[in-house]
Amino acid sequence: MRGHYHRLAAVVLALAAFNLSFRLGSEAVSEWDESLYAISAWEMGKSGDLIATTFLGQLDYYNTKPPLNVWLIALSFKAFGTNLVSLRLVSALSAWLTVAVLLEWTRRSFGPAIALFAGVVLATSFGFIYVHAGRTADTDALFTLLVLLTVVTLSAEQRRPWIRIWLGPLAAAVFLLKGAAVLMPLALVVAVHLGRGSIARNLWRPTLAAALLFALPAAAWSFARWRVDEWRFFERMVNYDLLARSLTVIEDHPGSPLYYLNILQKHHYDWLVAGAAALMLFPVPGRGLRDRIRTHDGMLVIAWAAITFLIPTMIRTKLAWYLNPFYPAFALAIGWLVARGFTSPGTDTRRAILAAVVGLSFGVAEAKLIWYSYANRDVNHSSQGMLLDHRPQLEGRRVFRDRWNTAEIFVVDGVIGAEHRVALRLEDFQRESRPGDCLVTSHRVANAGLLLVRRDRHDSLYCRVE
Repeated sequence: MRGHYHRLAAVVLALAAFNLSFRLGSEAVSEWDESLYAISAWEMGKSGDLIATTFLGQLDYYNTKPPLNVWLIALSFKAFGTNLVSLRLVSALSAWLTVAVLLEWTRRSFGPAIALFAGVVLATSFGFIYVHAGRTADTDALFTLLVLLTVVTLSAEQRRPWIRIWLGPLAAAVFLLKGAAVLMPLALVVAVHLGRGSIARNLWRPTLAAALLFALPAAAWSFARWRVDEWRFFERMVNYDLLARSLTVIEDHPGSPLYYLNILQKHHYDWLVAGAAALMLFPVPGRGLRDRIRTHDGMLVIAWAAITFLIPTMIRTKLAWYLNPFYPAFALAIGWLVARGFTSPGTDTRRAILAAVVGLSFGVAEAKLIWYSYANRDVNHSSQGMLLDHRPQLEGRRVFRDRWNTAEIFVVDGVIGAEHRVALRLEDFQRESRPGDCLVTSHRVANAGLLLVRRDRHDSLYCRVE
């Protein structure tokens, strides 16, 4: 692997690119968060207001996150047009960069074999790809990348003290992305500092510079946002998004202290089996494990894994995607176990068994991603697909329905370029519509003035022709 590392790393990155881009524009927009960010970014592009995010024309106090993700999606819409690929481009690119950064840092810190196996695990991990992450327009793929870059910075500052200043911009980006979630990378910085003892004298000035580089962009946006509605947004961000979410169960998302262990086995049983097989076939001596942990980067990885797993566990509100920043550390752990198995003394039979288990785990993980795209996310399984198929006919028209969800609103208004309207009854549509306007309904309509354009399993599309 050392002799062919760059070729193999290119294969891993190509695998990650495939898993993050395959049918990316053929998967339905999700309720709630993806459609919320989609609508806010589309509205920001129309209004030009970069400070306060809106949702359906009103200031948004449900999503109390600063606007970095909305900025980036709006920029993607501006560059590539409003479509399902440009909606998810920021997340997909962030996830791919996470695999690339993990490969390079792990190669330098732990060796090429561990890096390659860790890259394969991360590039095929279901939670990292699908759960509010790389293939959605949510914030968690970029958040995971920023946490990993924080880890890389903490690793490098021992040799190059001034690289610590990058902790400031990284923390500012996390704050502008997810608000109170900046406490996670800050907790990691503090934990590493405490583990190393007092800050070395040559790190004081980089630390102050980093603090300044964090404060300037965070304060600039905060002041601009305060001028919009004073403390209303920030009270919601602190009292609801931080305190209520951490101390109570909100939005009916409870869970036990074992919730995230269950998420791991639910989404990543394939790679857990591979890691367990490597551990059973090639047990890790206690002394060797202690020696590895006591190294500089070993202690850093332990702190990284512990904080990204324990902080979500301590939060009372449980959501599967809170575990996303943990997945690169998880991939590194599985990669280390597997690589160690192939390089440890032992019989060829054991290595053959391990190779078979790893190959099977990879096959299951990859097949699961492809199956999920077709079986659970296909846009043609929803009314969105029907609407998108008739985009030329609907563009510039008004489309009526008795009730719209937010994902359909984004598809109709943002992607197709039509205007969604509400008509509770057929009579309301007939009274308010004009020739060329269309109706989406789950009922069959017998009316000479309406042309049936499309009938799917659940909905039908009629257009007025009279």
